[in-house]
Amino acid sequence: TPPEHGPHSLQYLAGQSRWLEAETKARAFTKQDLVLADPTPNMALYDVTFYDIDIELQPLVEQLLGTVTVVADVLTEPLTEFDLHLRANMTVDAVTAGGAAVGFTREGEVLTVTLDRTYVTGETVTVAVTYHGNPGSNYFGWDSYDGEPLIWSLSEPYGAHYWWPCKDVNTDKADSVDLHIKVPENLVVASNGTLVSEEMQSPHRIFHWEERYPIVTYLVSIAVHPYARFSDWYDTQAGGTMEIQHFVVPSFLEQAEDGYAVLPAMLTAFAGGFGEYPFVDEKYGHAHFPWGGAMEHQTCTSISYWAYGQWIIAHELGHQWFGDMITCSDFHHIWLNEGFATWTEAYWFEQSQGMAAYHEEMNDAVYYGPGTIYVEDATNVGDIFNGNLSYRKASWVVHMLRNIMGEDDFFGGLALYREQYGHGSADTEQFQAVMEEASGLDLTDFFQQWIYGEYYPQYEYAWVQAAGEPGNVGLRLRLDQVQTNTGTFTMPVVDVRVTTDEGTYDLAVANSGRLEIYNLTVPGSVITTVQIDPDDWILKEVAFNGSTDVIDGVPTPLVQLTSYPNPFNPTTQLVFELPRALPVQLEIYDIAGHRVVTLLAEERPAGRHEVTWDGRDRSGAQVPSGTYFGRLVAGDQTSTQKLMLLE
Repeated sequence: TPPEHGPHSLQYLAGQSRWLEAETKARAFTKQDLVLADPTPNMALYDVTFYDIDIELQPLVEQLLGTVTVVADVLTEPLTEFDLHLRANMTVDAVTAGGAAVGFTREGEVLTVTLDRTYVTGETVTVAVTYHGNPGSNYFGWDSYDGEPLIWSLSEPYGAHYWWPCKDVNTDKADSVDLHIKVPENLVVASNGTLVSEEMQSPHRIFHWEERYPIVTYLVSIAVHPYARFSDWYDTQAGGTMEIQHFVVPSFLEQAEDGYAVLPAMLTAFAGGFGEYPFVDEKYGHAHFPWGGAMEHQTCTSISYWAYGQWIIAHELGHQWFGDMITCSDFHHIWLNEGFATWTEAYWFEQSQGMAAYHEEMNDAVYYGPGTIYVEDATNVGDIFNGNLSYRKASWVVHMLRNIMGEDDFFGGLALYREQYGHGSADTEQFQAVMEEASGLDLTDFFQQWIYGEYYPQYEYAWVQAAGEPGNVGLRLRLDQVQTNTGTFTMPVVDVRVTTDEGTYDLAVANSGRLEIYNLTVPGSVITTVQIDPDDWILKEVAFNGSTDVIDGVPTPLVQLTSYPNPFNPTTQLVFELPRALPVQLEIYDIAGHRVVTLLAEERPAGRHEVTWDGRDRSGAQVPSGTYFGRLVAGDQTSTQKLMLLE
């Protein structure tokens, strides 16, 4: 149980849930723990249509005994052998094909079954594998809570074959799955889909769950404990009702009833934005398990027994559309799961609290560091579930795309994405093609720079007032991209907000060059302020960097933050000069975009100013060595200085 206060308290965890999920999925794997199951050429010859998983769990001796039946359609070539994935430490006792006992061989994680005959294209083959062993691992656990067993699975990314034989790839979803789970009679089994039966056979109880929507192997799950159960109801778009089922450890029943009460409203909001809940003929709900965060198992999210923040509930519910209904084709493209689910957290706050709350939550997810969203090494679980890239920055890709496309085309594109890839899998290029079809835009540069490239644009701008037609005033705007760690960014939409004596006007320009000058016109006779991307639709840094009498030449900085010494240890001086008295805010951020400390938040007079940072955070603790950023906001100007703290 987490403490009442501090870094593991309920209050803290409720605000950190999106990163809890990343940490849960990137749990402490080593190269020895992670055994990949690459698809074999043989697996491309068939398409799985059905799994029947019939297992007995013996928690006292930590043994799993079972028979898994696989039904598949032959796609091409005569099929005489049938490859499945199964962890090498699980013992195979017998195999049948077409109901007849057949031979098999094993090499690494691959079980090769010799079929009872030759199967040709269009035929259906049925293989049954009887096996046993201890699947205990990072993917399957024999834990306990309050003195009772708590058995769980969490198979993402590569762990389904650790506990049941299957074709463990994302691009071949079974059309349906049955699970028959035998456990000691005091235990309750939560799983995917619909509970068909619950049969007592003392000293055992057998649960029969069936999933009748297509499902990827890593989302097949079980959670086992003497659970308390309770239900809520969701009013569907068609006018019916769907049961919401929760399986909770009894000592957390009251907290769960309160924490999960938001789900009917959340389902309604998400269905309005993304289409009806994808598994509406079955259920949604949660099952407690001992990991620190959550896992979006199809129709039944596994979630920690103390994680009830609306963040994490929204994230896992969002996965039911983005990750479960449409699954990344492989884990190089995990951002299509995690970036979208992180974005749905902000979308929930927009729906429940308004647009300002949406932008506030998106601004909590900024990441300014290096690395590609595309996972270059998909054998590294930490890289797959990198909270900065697969979650934070990837959510900004969705956020930026929304503004570039506009509301109608963006949500229309999501509808088209569901139509083309719903209950299947997709990669980045397929998603890009859908959004291009919906918008008519060429999004090649956007996806190349944000998914396969690094960093972000750093804008500096200057402007002068120009003559205009009667009743209007001209604006001559210079926009520079000054980043040196990457090339220029092509942004089809950069918002420009202009305030004049007549009012405030929102314009947009397209930007792709190192230096571009725009001639714009707005109502009024005097321009008072110009802002670039004022609502933060772009992951960027922006600074006003020119006096109003210089535009075509090199802009003259008005306020510039510098520092010395830099690199430094133990202190550095941050220096700036003000042309007049201005309200000043000077803050230090780490490379992930988290505010470390606020050094100034007050009005300062004109002239030179120096402020010391001693390398400590807001609590007074010494921060580790590394890269930091000083950020100065003086009036409507912003200046950023990179800082290096050395050991």
